[in-house]
Amino acid sequence: MRVSYFVATGLLMLAAPASVLAACTPGTATYDYPEQRLDQALQQFAHTSGCPVAVNTGALGSTQANALDGQYTAADALIRLVRGSGFEVHLDNGQYRVNHADAQALQRRIKTLTRDIDSVADAQALSKTREAALRKQLGAVWTSAQRLIREQGFLSAAEKASYNRTFAYITGQLKAAVGR
Repeated sequence: MRVSYFVATGLLMLAAPASVLAACTPGTATYDYPEQRLDQALQQFAHTSGCPVAVNTGALGSTQANALDGQYTAADALIRLVRGSGFEVHLDNGQYRVNHADAQALQRRIKTLTRDIDSVADAQALSKTREAALRKQLGAVWTSAQRLIREQGFLSAAEKASYNRTFAYITGQLKAAVGR
């Protein structure tokens, strides 16, 4: 069976032929992959599972996938392949995606809050100690997220909610400092 490629706006869709796509089910399949480049592993995954994967192959570079040997659901197999690479596995509207979406969203939010801290500090509405503490919290979020993505291959909803609570707390501290 041959793997088909669909390219749309720089995103490569790795998929098996339509007859196999119907087989993309929550059941298990047998996977026996050596350690190899992630793009090759994702291609094999699409073939074995019948589940398409959207990925920007240019972003993968020479990233290595883990070896995989055993019976897994499609989601478990994909996460095991990606785990340790720094990439994230997402299931959006029934579509698997491998990317850095959560890390990028966190990075944008952290940059925005860092600029907000800078503005409030420049207005001398924030003590140096408080400023340092808020920056330290942002750094801890980033470090934690990177570690979890590498270890797990994804960020859970609970982890994202925790980070959002930290961001809301920092926003509240900044608003209180300027009297809003």
